[in-house]
Amino acid sequence: MKGKWLGIPLIILLLSASLISFLNQEQVEDWLQSNSITINQDQIETLTIQENENWPVIIVNFQDQVMDSNSALTQTEQLLIPHSKNYFTELSNNFVNLSIDIHPTVFTANGVLADYGADNGVERDSSISGTHLPTNLASEVINSKKNGLDWSKYDLNSDGYVDRLLILHTSVGQEVGGNSDRIWSHFTTLDETIELGDGLKIGHYTMAGLGSGSAGFGTAMHEMLHQMGAYDLYPSHGEQTSRWKGVGDWGIMASGNWNGGGSTPALPMSSTMETIGLNNYQTVEISWTQSDGFCQGPELIFDISQNSYTNYKIVINENENVWIEYRGNNNYDDILPSDGILVSYQDNSVDGFDDNELNVDNQRPYLKIIEADGNQDLLQGMNEGDAGDVFTNGTTFGSKGIEIRNHDGFLVDWYAEVSIGIQPVIQIKSDFCESNLIGDLPDHSVTMLVNESIEMTLLSTIDCQINNQLQSTDGRLIAISSNELYAGTEKKLSITFNTVSSPNTLTKLTGKLVCGEEFLDVKTQILTLSRIPFSGEYKSKIPANTNSAILIPITSIGQGNQTFEVHIDGALTRIAQSANTVTLSGNDDVLSIEIKPNDLLTNNMLINGNVEIIDGAGNTWVIEIQLTAESEGLTSINDFIGPGQMISLALLFAALWIFLTMRESASKSNKSDDFEEIKPISTTQEIPLDAWGRPLDD
Repeated sequence: MKGKWLGIPLIILLLSASLISFLNQEQVEDWLQSNSITINQDQIETLTIQENENWPVIIVNFQDQVMDSNSALTQTEQLLIPHSKNYFTELSNNFVNLSIDIHPTVFTANGVLADYGADNGVERDSSISGTHLPTNLASEVINSKKNGLDWSKYDLNSDGYVDRLLILHTSVGQEVGGNSDRIWSHFTTLDETIELGDGLKIGHYTMAGLGSGSAGFGTAMHEMLHQMGAYDLYPSHGEQTSRWKGVGDWGIMASGNWNGGGSTPALPMSSTMETIGLNNYQTVEISWTQSDGFCQGPELIFDISQNSYTNYKIVINENENVWIEYRGNNNYDDILPSDGILVSYQDNSVDGFDDNELNVDNQRPYLKIIEADGNQDLLQGMNEGDAGDVFTNGTTFGSKGIEIRNHDGFLVDWYAEVSIGIQPVIQIKSDFCESNLIGDLPDHSVTMLVNESIEMTLLSTIDCQINNQLQSTDGRLIAISSNELYAGTEKKLSITFNTVSSPNTLTKLTGKLVCGEEFLDVKTQILTLSRIPFSGEYKSKIPANTNSAILIPITSIGQGNQTFEVHIDGALTRIAQSANTVTLSGNDDVLSIEIKPNDLLTNNMLINGNVEIIDGAGNTWVIEIQLTAESEGLTSINDFIGPGQMISLALLFAALWIFLTMRESASKSNKSDDFEEIKPISTTQEIPLDAWGRPLDD
């Protein structure tokens, strides 16, 4: 009897939780969204290069394009073996042992080539609904080979995910040319991971064209490097705002995959080597020794007599590096425009890492070549690399010779002198043995309103009076708000002009700020606008099955009208489109976005993305978008109630179930107790039996 009362506190607890969930539905839904665990493309991570690399290779025919199996296998061996092994041995300084397993059975796809490669307007290999068609082919291939491969061999770090897969179709890759039904060679993630059995899954793959022959080798290696985490070093996706080709022929992750007609690709840039997990470089620790008229820093030596040698990395600040590497003395570098010291600048503060679009803007690049001839032909897209890009004997770069500046526009405080004799040697030097002055300006460029000032921060290790030698290329006079600096105290200054600039004008801030014997040399671009937007966020509900439109409010500050470029990014791009520009006036400005579900949405589905508002200098303001799809027809309980209500009902039903269970238990207990109370006392009477066990008659 006492046990049944133990359920009462539990019932009260469940009813209380049900009431709380019902009264706080929005908070419950927000908590569920922030704490839910989902597996999506963003969570499928690539694995960096391993000492023992094992690749499965599967060959694919199409219903309308069939290559003889023996020929396909022979061509695959000729394409990959031993060239892939040689290439990875060279790029890794003999660290990587590559093993390639070519599956002996050629798979035939269910459809024709166009089913997997047809373009949709400017969208490569895409259906009207936005599906990346080759993923359907990859899924067919993987599902057909679930039991035909020892997939565990290709889980290189034993985490349950297959890390390498190369699919070679027997057609020509569309990147080589031809009609729009061909498949562009690529690396990508699957929409959903595929279970392979024995606890293994696969979530990404590489696909290239066997029909391209030896010309496709560089492309296949380029895409396989993506599986190890490498980024494209050229503007690879979407709209391109310039003719810039990134690092061009100097790196396989740019146009260098086509060196030697595609059969002898460039090696990866040093920054790419670091990204994929190779440590064949040395971070330069700069310390100074006073010499005659200058300060002597470290000496960088390239021992090119060895099969492997170290490249060098100089850290400018937390997000910026200068890479110094020797290019030459191997079969792959022999195809490059020239031998010599190749210097590149890396900026990890740029956007685009999530969608592999980080090297799309030559005004704010992730990686660019510091061109030794100073002509900027590669940067401006005039070519894809030439002999003038490398530094040769007697050349200088850094604060002297070819200048190197950080993304704030400040000149580095060291310079490098190149000497190439039996082996290349670089002497790092400086005019000052200690750096006493550090400055901070807006990254990449300055965007300001007509009457606005520029904010700058200075930090010095000594007390000094700042000597302002700044100039504006439009002739205006420049003043700073204070010229007093105290050792160890960060000082915020305002840079002002004696007259206002007209809207939509570009000028440059150049010159020096001198503190004692040291100075900061600055050169940065200034864009003046009538109005500047604010970043923000926007949430809304949209129909899941019909076209609609949303109006996104955009707040801004300033006077007059200002026009900006608009770019939609993220998953939102699959269902949304807008005008390419928006003009802001400050009067309830909105951006209209047309929504086309394209049969991609279901009830309560969340769609995330960004709207990027971009000025003429490339500065970007981001509005984070979260849309929730709602079905117009009520087809399930989810259409009637939300997660908060669902949890409330579940708790209510749980309390009811406990109550009914208690009643049933109590009822049985009562019946059992009553039966025991009126149980009759029975006696056993002996009945006489005959020889066959039957009762005897009286």
